[in-house]
Amino acid sequence: MRETSPKTSQSASSLSRQLTEAYVALSKSEEVWQSSLTQALRHITQTCANVLGVERASIWQISPDMAKMECLCLYLEEQNRFESGLVLEARAYPRYFSALALERVINASDAQQDLRTREFTESYLKPLNIQSMLDGTLRNEGITKGVLCLEQVGQRRFWTEDEQIFVASVADMVSQVLLFSSFRDREMRFRALFEGSGDAVFVLNGPRIIECNPAAFRMFRGNREQLLGATPADLSPELQPDGSISSSVAASHMQNALEGASQFFEWTHRRLDNTLFDAEVTLNSVMLDGVNCILGTVRDVSDRKQAEDALVQSQRQLAYRATHDSLTELPNRDSLHLSASRMLAQSKLRGLQVAVILLDLNRFKDVNDTLGHRIGDFLLQQVAKRLSLLHKDNELEVYRLGGDEFALLKSHVSNRDEVITLVDAVIEALSKPLDVEGMSLEMGASIGVSFFPENGDNSHALLRCADVAMYQAKTHGENLHFYDASMDANSTRRLTILADLGVAIRSNQLQLHYQPRIDLATGACNGCEALLRWVHPEQGMIPPGDFIPLAEMTEMIHPLSLWVLREALRQVRCWLDEGKEIAVAVNLSARNLIDVRCPALIQSLLHEFGVPNHLLEIEITESALITDPERALQVVQSFHDLGLHLAIDDFGTGYSSMSYLKRLPIQTLKVDRSFVKEMLTDEADAVIVRSTIGLAHSFGLNVVAEGVEDEATLQALCNLQCEQAQGYHISRPIPAAEFDAWYLQRRGN
Repeated sequence: MRETSPKTSQSASSLSRQLTEAYVALSKSEEVWQSSLTQALRHITQTCANVLGVERASIWQISPDMAKMECLCLYLEEQNRFESGLVLEARAYPRYFSALALERVINASDAQQDLRTREFTESYLKPLNIQSMLDGTLRNEGITKGVLCLEQVGQRRFWTEDEQIFVASVADMVSQVLLFSSFRDREMRFRALFEGSGDAVFVLNGPRIIECNPAAFRMFRGNREQLLGATPADLSPELQPDGSISSSVAASHMQNALEGASQFFEWTHRRLDNTLFDAEVTLNSVMLDGVNCILGTVRDVSDRKQAEDALVQSQRQLAYRATHDSLTELPNRDSLHLSASRMLAQSKLRGLQVAVILLDLNRFKDVNDTLGHRIGDFLLQQVAKRLSLLHKDNELEVYRLGGDEFALLKSHVSNRDEVITLVDAVIEALSKPLDVEGMSLEMGASIGVSFFPENGDNSHALLRCADVAMYQAKTHGENLHFYDASMDANSTRRLTILADLGVAIRSNQLQLHYQPRIDLATGACNGCEALLRWVHPEQGMIPPGDFIPLAEMTEMIHPLSLWVLREALRQVRCWLDEGKEIAVAVNLSARNLIDVRCPALIQSLLHEFGVPNHLLEIEITESALITDPERALQVVQSFHDLGLHLAIDDFGTGYSSMSYLKRLPIQTLKVDRSFVKEMLTDEADAVIVRSTIGLAHSFGLNVVAEGVEDEATLQALCNLQCEQAQGYHISRPIPAAEFDAWYLQRRGN
């Protein structure tokens, strides 16, 4: 086939001039440099096709790994249309891709025979009748990035030196266009991020602000003119909350950032209207026009700080309420156990005794029933005041345990006579008449006393012994009784319960009842809590409070917990087999939380029953964490690593703190029923519920409200954006068969 050259009527000089003019026009074209990349590439390919008189002109981009190249723009002169998207794989055309990497221009006058291009013959060149190709490679820093390809259809063509130079020059221009477009897109993305960020963004040259985004205007309540030229010290109070000088600390942070150390710190800023706010600041060095500058971001965290402060206050209130009686303001039973632990340890080191003095008011029930609860409450407050007056040193502490029961802890006891003297003072204080609305009331008391270490080595045992002694005093009509083991019938009962409990575990006398939990947004049941029941063959139903605390004091808690876990997972497996995916929550005790074998045991049970890990939820109480906090955290973290759902149960009644909540890998807080039950009538309870929900949400946690007993409470919780609820208004704890019926009815409705 004869080779031809286009436009044979023109002289070589005329063609050279035409190519030069076309190149200059392209280099100055606004359509190339100011429009979109698509428009620019279309203009370049169409111009090349027209000026060289070829039927096809295209621009391709090679992937970074040189494995393939994609057509960004193909101009078809005959149809006057554009295409894109075709992909060529390097493994199919290795010689051509190799030539692109090695050669500046591929001038294949006989494309179907040229060693560099003939790989395209059967699949591409012959079907399209392409005879000649002139390709200029796109390069950036010596690396091939793509190709400008011109294709002659119908007859072979000899490419002149001027044409080759033109294609190489235009290919260089395309490389610049692609690079410019990449920079422009990057700048647009940065500008969108810069302008749209909710955080204030600053650029500082030296100590002064040279650029900032709109969020900075809003955050600092000023305009661009007021912020440009300002220094960080201008936007800060003279002193930070810790007393450090703002200008000095800011200068240190900026110097560290300029030296390449990224800075992140909390800061108190001052707005232009002189109001202060808390912020998190990030500083990094950035090169702009060859100058080492600082890119800073400021995030306003004042709302979070205020919420944390409010939550700290709420936590303090929660902690106080958890350890104090609301009527008399005396420390309560939980506080007694905490204080006793400290007092017993100190007394053991010094070889001294501690006396636990328990007193119960005589005839208080008659007063309460006859004169009403208002008078009864007033009477209890007066008794608390009189007992508190006896607290003259650190050796005596007074507590209200509940009802008309009060307790005193007396340390540094060397003999019983000291206790008798103290009890006489108590009796004398209580025997003085009380003037109540014109009536003179006299209150006596029955008092029982136990001693450490004689009667027990912990507060629970000592309090129980004192209770036995107090019962003896009351039944014998006496003021005071000291504990003696011979009067303790409960020791036998305790041993009997523990022995029978072992039999109950082995012979399936135990049952699990399930209390449903619903999603407040949808009303659907999304899980349940497993609650243990014991039907004794002789004593009937034994309340959980009568045997679980005993089990927790001994190793019996481990087989008991194992039984509960196995039964709960067995039930979940049954539900799965029926097509119901229902998560079950199981309570674990303090002893379980310090047992490092517990996570492996649970994993083994999940595998045995084929239950997905997320369908088992572990509930832990706040107080269970204080036995051995570090080991408990280790075990809880292992639960989390297994994918188990973790919840803090009875939140607000124990001893948790914000630091614990931050460290615990939990997903849910359960608000204790004692707060939820009265939240519509007791403002203090309402505040605690609101604060707890706010606290949970600030940590990204869900909230389950326990003890929901009416529709009004349910709606109030919905309004507070509480996620889930359980309680008698929804359903009491019920056996599995009844739960199935309830679940089907709920889903049907």
